[in-house]
Amino acid sequence: MSSCAEHCDPTRRSVLRGLARSGALATGATLGWLAGEAEGAARNNDALQTDAETAALVESLIAVDMHSHAAGVNGRPAPTYDLAARLRSGGMTAVCLCHSADVPVIRREPDGKVVTVRSPHPGELWNHTKKRLAWVDALVQAQGLRRALKRGDLEALHADRAPAIVQAIEGSQFLEGRLERIGEVFARGVRQLQVVHFFVSEMGDNQTEPATQGGLTALGKEAIAECNRLGLVVDVAHASMAFVEAAAQVCKTPLLLSHTAIAKRDDRMQRFTRLVSSAHAKLVAQTGGVVGIWGAPLAYKTIDQWADGLAHAADIVGADHVGMGTDNSGFGALPGVWEDYADFPKVVQAMRRRGFTAAEIRKIAGGNYVRVFNRSVRA
Repeated sequence: MSSCAEHCDPTRRSVLRGLARSGALATGATLGWLAGEAEGAARNNDALQTDAETAALVESLIAVDMHSHAAGVNGRPAPTYDLAARLRSGGMTAVCLCHSADVPVIRREPDGKVVTVRSPHPGELWNHTKKRLAWVDALVQAQGLRRALKRGDLEALHADRAPAIVQAIEGSQFLEGRLERIGEVFARGVRQLQVVHFFVSEMGDNQTEPATQGGLTALGKEAIAECNRLGLVVDVAHASMAFVEAAAQVCKTPLLLSHTAIAKRDDRMQRFTRLVSSAHAKLVAQTGGVVGIWGAPLAYKTIDQWADGLAHAADIVGADHVGMGTDNSGFGALPGVWEDYADFPKVVQAMRRRGFTAAEIRKIAGGNYVRVFNRSVRA
């Protein structure tokens, strides 16, 4: 994708002209299924009532945030808000809702860096994961959320207008070398597993610590094979490029890199950054996978700037391999540039202003993730 409007293709220019025209279309068009969510409807009233094209596009697409810590899933004793209501109000289908398995032993410093403060006690991270799984169970029941569990579920949930989650875990530290625990979390509804996080694990090297394990370890390869056998999406976010190179060789399904940003200049990347190089991103795309662009407040200040990040990613790997992985509530005290799912229509508007076609928006907003999910899970 070009970085400027004058280099856009004719179809993309047509979309931009259509958006400009739509500002004068005070049609009152709204999404019928937004009615009843008063707070979100009020927030999106202007975006949808004066922009019929965006309203129609939002209603037609499957929207999935590929990585989210929404509503306090990482550690709050009770949900901090009604996630289902926000998804319904914004016209979104699902979020990949994950807790981080190493939360008890990591800490975010004032400068934003995450550090490991101690080694976990035996069984501590497994007990933490079991508690968070129970928390998600309670959330699903209390808010009327549904889980995507098998191939075709996301399409069916969209057709039903049913707000949903793909249950995920960030980091495999809870395994403690016991691969059978992947089966245990699978039985609890987990369908996406991020292999590494901040805490150094037996799975392989992460991006934010010195590489000492040669990329992907033998245990990491076995974990990926078990995910393939059971039917879980394999997420290589936070993993070193050497890890991803090895994972691409052993994984039988497309890889997901759920949340990151692609560096604008590979030769200026800092050591231990969470950004990825163009080559790193292309490696994921070559598996048929998807790279999710996050809403990091230090990288982007507005939704429009975040849309620029999506466009840069599409320039590098193509629109078929880009997705939304906001890392909602994952930046400590700093809010991400888009944390309220009721504002999803404004995200679509920003993407249209950036020059994305309707077909590209459908892919990036969720269609690409649906492809990876359906190729990873079981029928």
